[in-house]
Amino acid sequence: MTWLLVEDDPDIRNFVQMVMTVWGETPLPFPDGRAAWAWLDSVENGSYQGELPELALVDIRMPGYPGDEIAARIRRTEPLKHIPIILMTAFTLTESEVAEMQRRTGFDYLIHKPLPELDHLQQLLYSVRDRRRAQNSAALVGSAQPSEPAEPDQPTPIKV
Repeated sequence: MTWLLVEDDPDIRNFVQMVMTVWGETPLPFPDGRAAWAWLDSVENGSYQGELPELALVDIRMPGYPGDEIAARIRRTEPLKHIPIILMTAFTLTESEVAEMQRRTGFDYLIHKPLPELDHLQQLLYSVRDRRRAQNSAALVGSAQPSEPAEPDQPTPIKV
């Protein structure tokens, strides 16, 4: 499956891209927010012909559009709005900053850099993906019946 990767640090981007490939995933890498934004334009206008990603791993602070704006745009982009979004940061954020960002963007998880060791990172990414898939399936089943509006998931930051 294809996984979106937006990371401005070339060493981190190349490393994560290689790891994704080893895990059997197809990385769709972008070097900054501008490039990812242009790709989102092509998805929205129907000119993008490749496989759409099933997961997004996005750095928060980078040139062009920051990762939280990329995440918010993914949530507004019809063919992508259901995918899990994991944000990464090397910066310290307060609980209120994380909560506000999650409210604005709908991201699923926040990872603090340096990234966790590979086994832990793999387990984390797949568990976030699987949790989002289960939520999407439950929402489809639930849409056939009237229900109370669900509270948005709270992101679970990981400290490594």
